[in-house]
Amino acid sequence: MKISLAVLHFLLIFYAVYLLGKKWDTVSSKLFWSAFLFRLAAGISLGLIYKYYYSANDTWLFFENAQNFSLLAKNDFISFIKALLYFGDHQRMPGLADHDLRSIFFIKIISLFCLLSNSNYWVCASYFSLLAFTCSWGLHRKICNIFPESNMASAFAFLFFPSVTFWSSGLEKESLALCGIYFLAMVFLMLMTGEKIKIYFGIFIILAFLMIWSLKYYWAVVFVISTFTALSIKFLTVKFPESKNDVLTIWFLLFFGISIALSFSHPNFYLSRLVEVIVSNHREFAAISDQRNLIHYFQFEPTVKSLIINSPWAFFSALFRPLVGEGKGLLGWAASIENFFLLLLFVSSLANLKSKFKISDRIILLTASSYCIVLSTFLALSTPNFGTLSRYRAGFLAFFVFIVVYRNPLLDWISKKIRLKDV
Repeated sequence: MKISLAVLHFLLIFYAVYLLGKKWDTVSSKLFWSAFLFRLAAGISLGLIYKYYYSANDTWLFFENAQNFSLLAKNDFISFIKALLYFGDHQRMPGLADHDLRSIFFIKIISLFCLLSNSNYWVCASYFSLLAFTCSWGLHRKICNIFPESNMASAFAFLFFPSVTFWSSGLEKESLALCGIYFLAMVFLMLMTGEKIKIYFGIFIILAFLMIWSLKYYWAVVFVISTFTALSIKFLTVKFPESKNDVLTIWFLLFFGISIALSFSHPNFYLSRLVEVIVSNHREFAAISDQRNLIHYFQFEPTVKSLIINSPWAFFSALFRPLVGEGKGLLGWAASIENFFLLLLFVSSLANLKSKFKISDRIILLTASSYCIVLSTFLALSTPNFGTLSRYRAGFLAFFVFIVVYRNPLLDWISKKIRLKDV
């Protein structure tokens, strides 16, 4: 019975992808199906690696807790619904140990899929992978419509980049949070290009933002700061065309101002607490981590000066470390190799600084860049463990990959050489 139900769910998942393919006119696209299968395999692989390789079992603990919580629905459905909809500060879920509110929120969502699948981990993980694929493909299509000849760069960044796909598939908070980021990124691109937003999109925008805020509130804040800055500049350049000559200056002023305003959105962002929170989180991770698997900073203290001094190293480490030889274990080596190629692409992409882009395209790329720079720096400062950081950086890495791959001179040169050989 369990096997039959699982097979039925997988058939439904593939049928849902087929319907999406028909809607997007991509049913016959090899890229479309390859991206979906890659995402599905990533979600299943994550479960297998956590089960047989990692000592920590985050994804399985989430599932077991969700499974326990879903049992309440079979015994007392009314109590289950009440517990599902309650999000008070001091919540205890029946049959579970205490969890932080973000974990409880995530467990509640998984519990709904447990009810649907008769508590089958692989089916639940595959539904999460389906959601992640849908949002990533939607963003990929939108980017290709805006940036000329960006199909390869967008596909590589948002559909196939290994660590991003791996950590944002299956039963991980990053899967749902990144779905929200990708959806809001699509909305942002629509606003930047003057596309009309349908009324019913408003519901999805609210749901997407609540999803990110509940799971990764710091992603949400940095994303809002970056996109609001860009939309404000778009308005100013339309209203005052002469401001196009000072876009970078206006950008920094607006970014700083909006950052100050949104620092009141969460206690951890209060200016009086932010530095202390970052250093406190850093020390907690450092205390439980192997010293060989840590980013080491120079005299890291809870002062603004210390944060400024260590920020460049944090930014570099978040994007390019562990370097080759630093990674420990199979996943560490895989991360080192990926980071080596990412560093190579970054260096070769610096020639793009001289490239000419439309003003709207420049603003979009500046938005993605600021989101990556700020989020990567603060994540690396507060989360110095390479393994954990590798998962957390899924929230910004795809955007960074697109920036360094799009119109990359090295890749263009390799592509031309390959074409010449084929002639």
